Amino acid sequence: MLPLVVLEGAGARQERLEERAEIATVALRTAHRAAAEQERIVMGARQLLTALSQIPAIQQGEVARCNLILSRIQRQFEMYQAIGVADTSGRIWCSSARAGTDISDRAYFQRALATRDFGTGGYVIGRLMGRPSLNFNLAVLDARGGVTGVLVAGLDLSKLAKSLQRAGLPPATRLAIAGPDRRILVSLPDGTGVGQNLPAHLQGAFTSHSAGTLESRWLDGSDRVIAYVPPQSETAMPFMVAVGTDRVTALEGVERRAWLRMLLLVATVMVALLLTCWFAVRSVSRPMQRLTKAVLAWQRGERDARVGAIGDGAEFDALANVYDELADGYAERHRRLYDALEGTSDSVITVSPDWTINFLNDRARGRLKSYDACGRNFWATFPGIEHGWVGDMFREAMDQRRPLSFSLEYAPLEGHFLINALPLESGEIMLFIRDVTEQHRSQEELRKLALSDALTGLPNRASAMNMARMKLAEDRLAALLLIDLDGFKDVNDSFGHPAGDALLQQVAERLRQCCGGSNVIARLGGDEFIALVDRDHAGGDLPAQLLKALTDRPFYTGNRSMRVQGSCGAIIVPERTQGTVEELLANADLALYRAKTEGGGRVHLHTSADREAYEKRRLLEDEVERAALNGEFELFYQPQVRLCDSALIGAEALLRWRHPERGLLSPCDFIAVLSASRQASVVGAWVLEEACRQASIWWRTGNRLRVAVNLFPDQVKGHDLAGMVRDTLSRHCLPPQALEIEVTEAVALSEAQGTRDNLLKLRMLGVWLSLDDFGTGFASLTTLKELQVDRLKIDRSFVAQLPYNNQDLAIVEAVLALARTLNLGVIAEGVENEAQEIYLRARGCQEAQGFRYGAPMTAAHIDRLVAAGDGRAIGGDNTVPRKSLAIFEV
Repeated sequence: MLPLVVLEGAGARQERLEERAEIATVALRTAHRAAAEQERIVMGARQLLTALSQIPAIQQGEVARCNLILSRIQRQFEMYQAIGVADTSGRIWCSSARAGTDISDRAYFQRALATRDFGTGGYVIGRLMGRPSLNFNLAVLDARGGVTGVLVAGLDLSKLAKSLQRAGLPPATRLAIAGPDRRILVSLPDGTGVGQNLPAHLQGAFTSHSAGTLESRWLDGSDRVIAYVPPQSETAMPFMVAVGTDRVTALEGVERRAWLRMLLLVATVMVALLLTCWFAVRSVSRPMQRLTKAVLAWQRGERDARVGAIGDGAEFDALANVYDELADGYAERHRRLYDALEGTSDSVITVSPDWTINFLNDRARGRLKSYDACGRNFWATFPGIEHGWVGDMFREAMDQRRPLSFSLEYAPLEGHFLINALPLESGEIMLFIRDVTEQHRSQEELRKLALSDALTGLPNRASAMNMARMKLAEDRLAALLLIDLDGFKDVNDSFGHPAGDALLQQVAERLRQCCGGSNVIARLGGDEFIALVDRDHAGGDLPAQLLKALTDRPFYTGNRSMRVQGSCGAIIVPERTQGTVEELLANADLALYRAKTEGGGRVHLHTSADREAYEKRRLLEDEVERAALNGEFELFYQPQVRLCDSALIGAEALLRWRHPERGLLSPCDFIAVLSASRQASVVGAWVLEEACRQASIWWRTGNRLRVAVNLFPDQVKGHDLAGMVRDTLSRHCLPPQALEIEVTEAVALSEAQGTRDNLLKLRMLGVWLSLDDFGTGFASLTTLKELQVDRLKIDRSFVAQLPYNNQDLAIVEAVLALARTLNLGVIAEGVENEAQEIYLRARGCQEAQGFRYGAPMTAAHIDRLVAAGDGRAIGGDNTVPRKSLAIFEV
């Protein structure tokens, strides 16, 4: 019976909802009809005034005829109080009632003169009749389009109200019309508010762009459903029409019908209940007792409780059979679920709403090492989780009946676990707990590998960049430092990569210890490290401390002791900077480059000049590339003489650049950039080719001069250098002894693949091999022995102050003694005066070169020098600065 009551109540409610919607619909329909009627009146007034404006009597100002015509028209259209014509000064000269009235102060009159079109005024009290009226007006135009007057028709608002009243309104409905000036023109049925301004709470409806409904107060203060049609929304009329319906009165019929149906339903239900009680007493009670007994037994956990055959009617027998089949099916599903929970690899625990453990599978009991946990309190079984975030997660799953999944590390069980909490219909939650300790450990290892440097254990580039971005976003990054080891490549080349790796590990540990606090040290790659200085630990000169930590004591790799130094590029990060980490890193890299170009072993703080220098170098790199492709390089030659007789025995080929704008440039202006460019091997091959070509010319003319050529490092390390030299000599028909290859100590000491093999093959080919700038590097006696060089070249830095500097005297004499012992030739460079020449000749130095014998010069100058037969003649390009005479180092 209860469903019938519910259905009846729902039906009554739905009927009320539909009736409420119908009230708004009927109100809006009534408003539209009234709006259409107002539109008809406005259009009729417009047509009437338009027709009157064309009458000759009005056009020509014939007063008598005009008064007669307007009087007849007014009697035909009783809706109008009066119809008249005013001249441009506002005086009524023709009227259906009485002429002479002045309307010049009326707003509708002034608007008609201004717009020269049809218009509607607002609510006014007519000056002729003294009754409320609404004036329609139209400008009268002559043949040339000029305004000669204004036609005015006053609509009697009381007659308009009666006309609308006769049309009839729905029950409990009120109607109001507001004019263009928002004053009430008509209010039905009782005229409430006529002539007054539209209330503020209805102003929004007046300005609305479309018709609609709202629930608000009516003009008399009563609450109503108000339907409105605003001016010019769906019609061309200038009025707002509003219709207000009393919802309570409109719904009285619906409520009355609903109560009658409810009373009838209650009576029906009472009768049905009496019949049902009688039937239940006779036919239902005993079978229901058996069913109830079986259900209660099932609730107590007696899963084998069944109803069996009742035998008192087919219906209850069928119900008992259905119950027994459901119980059998449930028992089977319960058995399968139990088997599944016992067979899963997860630990499964069921917890009741009072946090009692009701079930544990074997895996859970084994993991807890407790077989009597069932029935115990959940929080006591897992101490330490009740009052933390984990306890909050369990309570959320229990209270809000939401499935949740989360992971946690639980120390008492020594593992990391993934927990899935599923709410059950019984109010319990079932927990599936998976031991993911090994997976978590593997993920941590992978994360560590992804963010750590495998060699040093420091954060890697990706990790450092992330930390830098975080510090920068929090405005905690005070400075960014780049540290690079000076000459680390030589360590790898000289002692091998295992030694280099061991050195990097020790360097990383020293830098890490030196940083301290919340500062971060990371390895970017190779021998480059980055330090992120936190604002909380920015005191002191950390860059200098880091470099000092590297040089304080030697590093040990195996049984080898090494001392290294580093260079540091630093950039200070202003507070609340808008720059990015990438921009800061780029600027620090420029500062590091400046520190290295200034000799290394120092700190350079980034300034705007570093960027300018970088751009200049980039420009120089592009120009060098272009010069190599355009053939802008030239060879000059500096004479080499034998000291015992000043005979010209050779010349060193020196590279010059004929720059299209800057003129002739010496190697110090470009050689470092060229050596690092991809054109180095190409230019080096051209130098060898051009030098051999010129030497072949000298040899063919009987001047057997030796030509010394410097090679770039990439050439010395390259493949089949000896083959290229051999082919070049053969191409120009030169014997090997006509060519001397000069290598610096840095190249000679290189452990790069093929460097020493190439030098030994050159020596076996028969060309001369000299060690350039001897004494300025780290060449050892072993190096001299293994390379089998023919000649040592004393650097100009030891010759410049001879014979007055005692230290230079000692070094030069030691080199000469070493050469005599190893049976090596010696040539001194940078000889500029007679005193230096006399000293070197007296100490047994065989050969020399320098300004004493000639500045670098063209091959033609060498020819003239040979022709003069004077080995000490000075000629050639004397405009080249002295420092440009230094042989460019490779």
